[in-house]
Amino acid sequence: MRILFVKRGYAPVGGSESLCFQLATRLAARGHDVRVVCAWPSAREHARWQLDPAGARVYEDHRVFVHRGVEVVQVKPRGGLLGLAADATTLVDLMRGDVLERYAADRDLIHNVGREYLDSSLDAAEELEIPVVLTPLAHPGQFHGGDAPSDFARYRRASAITTMTEWERGWYIDHAIEPSRIVTTGMGPNATRSSEGPAFRAARGIPPNAPLVLYIGRKERYKGYIQLLDAAEAVWRSFPETRFVFIGLQGFYSTFFDDFERYRDERIMDIEDATQGLKCAALDACDLFAMPSRHETFGLGYLEAWVHERPVIGGDIPALREVIAHGVDGLLVRQRAREVADAICRLLSDARLRQVMGQAGRAKVVERWDWERVMDRMGTAYQRALDAVEVSRASEALA
Repeated sequence: MRILFVKRGYAPVGGSESLCFQLATRLAARGHDVRVVCAWPSAREHARWQLDPAGARVYEDHRVFVHRGVEVVQVKPRGGLLGLAADATTLVDLMRGDVLERYAADRDLIHNVGREYLDSSLDAAEELEIPVVLTPLAHPGQFHGGDAPSDFARYRRASAITTMTEWERGWYIDHAIEPSRIVTTGMGPNATRSSEGPAFRAARGIPPNAPLVLYIGRKERYKGYIQLLDAAEAVWRSFPETRFVFIGLQGFYSTFFDDFERYRDERIMDIEDATQGLKCAALDACDLFAMPSRHETFGLGYLEAWVHERPVIGGDIPALREVIAHGVDGLLVRQRAREVADAICRLLSDARLRQVMGQAGRAKVVERWDWERVMDRMGTAYQRALDAVEVSRASEALA
């Protein structure tokens, strides 16, 4: 199959960025002809995204190169320097439609991940009369979360939609999306099992036996890292040697305000840019993973903690109730500092519970979110998209 992915950021790191990367490279490894149209990264993004454009064919408004069997087309947004700044917010669609259509013209299917360049993707698919699959990754209730009436109007134009959970699938059905076009795929972890935890601790002066609470994710306030910081004092009253390690890029508010300024303590460590290897080493080093988020489609970090057999603390929201089994492989809490602290103390006080939960989480990842299973489910979604277009064409021929 000839597949075109559309995504602003295409990279082996990040959340939705890495989902697109994993799908594209794994489909290429299965023998499909895969192309990605994405944004031309800034210098900082290029360093972080870890894609080598060696041998690229460079044009005035885009460049093309091959990475791990995938043809990557990086496009400069419309609007010059102002366009570059606006495009980075992901609030506007500044994809060059002519470039997108040119690279979509020979494709069997377009797959848009994360709603960036969504209008451009839908317009190109309709102009070329090819199916389009959407993985919206909506965050209901959040600003620009993908739950506005205009968003649902866009979703109804899709040939198929893939979701991370059955709860998310039901949410689309409740908003008049045809059930037969929605396929729950989930996603697999990016992390591989590391044994570099002791080295991670030693490099940062963390004693081998000191409890370590880990947060990995963009530092957006909805993800609960402020409440995790606020929980530290209560945790220290029972476990004074506990270290809190935060790994992730700055979010919107933290770009302007240093949220860590009022939490200056050597037991709190903030790491902004980290390689995948460093993240895996941190997961091996930690005693538990905590991200008590209020808005989450799935939560890749929980899976990656489970790969390392670590228990997790997540937000008590519908999507995460399906991912995390409360009391079995982790704990679900409201985004309240006191509840976060109590959950941390409960896990730190019981090594056996941490072990059992971590093992249960790892077994769940293998059973439900092994990448080969995910890719098989994605194949089902693609076939439904192709079938939907064929049915539509047949109906028009009979009309």
